[in-house]
Amino acid sequence: MKGKETFKFRWQWPIIDAGFTLLELLIAFFISAIVLTTVYSSFFQIIKAKDIVENELDLYHEARVIFTKLTEDFQSAYPRGLLYNKNKNLKPSFFLGEKEGENSVVTFTSLSRRPSANSSDSDQAEISYYLEPIPNTDLYYLIREENPRIGIENGGTRYPISEHLVAFDLNYITDLDSEEGLVKELDSTQTGSLPRAVEVRLILRSPRNENVEFSSFILVPLGH
Repeated sequence: MKGKETFKFRWQWPIIDAGFTLLELLIAFFISAIVLTTVYSSFFQIIKAKDIVENELDLYHEARVIFTKLTEDFQSAYPRGLLYNKNKNLKPSFFLGEKEGENSVVTFTSLSRRPSANSSDSDQAEISYYLEPIPNTDLYYLIREENPRIGIENGGTRYPISEHLVAFDLNYITDLDSEEGLVKELDSTQTGSLPRAVEVRLILRSPRNENVEFSSFILVPLGH
């Protein structure tokens, strides 16, 4: 129609300014640095905590190994010379528990020896446990010595079963029903018998340089 204006709509994409100011970039870098520092710090703390836990578990495993070996040896202890001997006046030495300072030393006859395959050797042996200082430290090796030649000093084997000992303390129970039956030293040449049980106390040094105490009672089946 003449005189009538027509309206035409034309679409245009909005103009967006895609640039960043220097201040915005600095803020972004600053926030990213904080996030990355926090992430890395948490990661290394987790790794450190994991290593500490694993080392602590190794210490507890080491204590279990020591108690397992002590239990095997003490529960196989026997009164050598008295098993089939009716002479009650005969008192040979088959168990000797002593103190060296604050720590214990024990030697006894046991049937816990395991001869090699196809060997005619006996399972009898003289077993000893004692501490040996580790040079330049305040720690000790816990030494286990096994000698099939009972009563003879040479011919045995010795090896450390732990290198983290702070203390090794044994007490001997001669009477399970009386507190007076707990003694710090025991000599079978005087008692003529094995202890009824052995109280074992170990102190081990942890990876965090802390002293951790473990204790247990081990019954001696042939003790009376």
